[in-house]
Amino acid sequence: MPTRPADRLPVEHATMSFRAWHSTPNVMPRAHTHTDLEFNLPIGGNLEYFFAGRFLRVPDGHFAVFWAGIPHRLIARDAHIEYLCMTLPLGWFLSWRIGGDFVGRLLSGALISRPASVVEHEMFARWASDFDPKSGNPMPERIPMMEVEACLRRLALESPGKVTADAPGGAVFGTQAERLAAHVSERYREPDLSAHGIAKVLGLHEKYALTLFREACGMTLWDYVTRLRVSHAQRLLITTDWAVERI
Repeated sequence: MPTRPADRLPVEHATMSFRAWHSTPNVMPRAHTHTDLEFNLPIGGNLEYFFAGRFLRVPDGHFAVFWAGIPHRLIARDAHIEYLCMTLPLGWFLSWRIGGDFVGRLLSGALISRPASVVEHEMFARWASDFDPKSGNPMPERIPMMEVEACLRRLALESPGKVTADAPGGAVFGTQAERLAAHVSERYREPDLSAHGIAKVLGLHEKYALTLFREACGMTLWDYVTRLRVSHAQRLLITTDWAVERI
């Protein structure tokens, strides 16, 4: 099974372009970001992510999509699992002007997941084959691009009852890490944010809180705050007409 392309990327803001692959997912030693939309479909087990300050699960056979400009890390996966994965440049996605609040939810940190249909599973597998140079059957990029657009438009139209915006994860790191990550994600824009203040609010020793965060989230607390602020600035540049100076 090939190495997934994300394993060869630097930590911050690499663009993976438009591609799809079928591989064995690897637990990530640290969180990373890239500016694309990312799609996952686990086969034969569950994926556990740290994403946008939350610990979330993508269940076996679920089709999940999220904006990878927000720091994320695969923290656990079931044994013998495989997955289908795709990345889509954010600019392409935005150019499709999909209506409703779908775009806003993704850019604000929603991980949207629901069971994949048989047709979607087959289509996702075909995308991976289309991009596989060993398949001997290269496909013009525009064909899978149109299929991905149609898939996202269908997903955007589905009722909230069929789509899970936040699938709770397992107890990989426990409630203390979850509370710590959630608190940081809520307050990262505050200029006077401090490790001492965060630890005090949560009733933790400062050194313990910093160590816990690094072990659970795969980066230091301040790396995470910085990347959240960068992601927030990117989202404002995309969704508003504000000048850079205002942001």
